Amino acid sequence: MKKLIIVRGPSGSGKSTIARHLGETHDEVMSVFEADMYFESYSGYNFDAGQLGNAHRWCQLNAERSMFRGEDLIVANTSMTHWELNPYLQLAEKYGYTVEAWRTPGPWDPDVLFERNLHGVPLETLKKQINKYEPLDIEREWTDLSIFQA
Repeated sequence: MKKLIIVRGPSGSGKSTIARHLGETHDEVMSVFEADMYFESYSGYNFDAGQLGNAHRWCQLNAERSMFRGEDLIVANTSMTHWELNPYLQLAEKYGYTVEAWRTPGPWDPDVLFERNLHGVPLETLKKQINKYEPLDIEREWTDLSIFQA
């Protein structure tokens, strides 16, 4: 059966690492989509808050293209609210996908995440991300901390 894996959690909590691990250990090749990819270029990562809506539309469009082709895929975004998850859950239903959801390991300490996040997300933004978190019934917390070892 076709599978959509969602990895969610605040910035700096390990979403990309978990997504990469899941993609590498899956039986078939899986595409990974993150809104952050929209801001990546040959010259590096160039975040523009004014383009965040476009970044999420880009991520959703690429996820839908993969689903249209029947590919298994991973979406790794903060997705702290149901509202942010709904587009992907609706696409999964539309294309007949099963959904597996992973939450990054907690507890989430904004000071630790601030030091760890790669994109310079401000401490206040991290606190807001954590405070607006809404659990998803089907999600599980990632517990294999060995993948975070260098």
